[in-house]
Amino acid sequence: MKHYFLDTNVVLDFLARREPFAEAALAIFRAGLEKRATLYVASLSFSNLYYTLRKQTDPKTARALMAHLQSLVTVIAVDADTISQAITGPFADFEDAIQHYAAAAVPLIDAIITRDLRDFAPSTLPVLTPTQALTHLATT
Repeated sequence: MKHYFLDTNVVLDFLARREPFAEAALAIFRAGLEKRATLYVASLSFSNLYYTLRKQTDPKTARALMAHLQSLVTVIAVDADTISQAITGPFADFEDAIQHYAAAAVPLIDAIITRDLRDFAPSTLPVLTPTQALTHLATT
């Protein structure tokens, strides 16, 4: 079984059904439901996702989506060490740095899945697009 950390953009593609990205994101979550992958999300993402989704829907719907997401993933805590690493690390984007160091703290994680490959260039973990991750899953 593969272990994938999901960047916020992939989760938002899934929850908000953002086209043309929703299909690949849905397939990633389907792999999780089928126990072909374990999916991880940083606790920070829940705040960012809620903020965006409540603007697109309403607070009640956004909370329901957060509850649904929590049932599908393993939540990784963002702690003081994660923040310290993000502050001093080589990432240009601070939020992506937090995501990376949260993922890197979990030894089981095989890769980060994101549509933002460029901002994850300094990653010490493999970084895949959702489509690349689906190919990776299909070949293992």
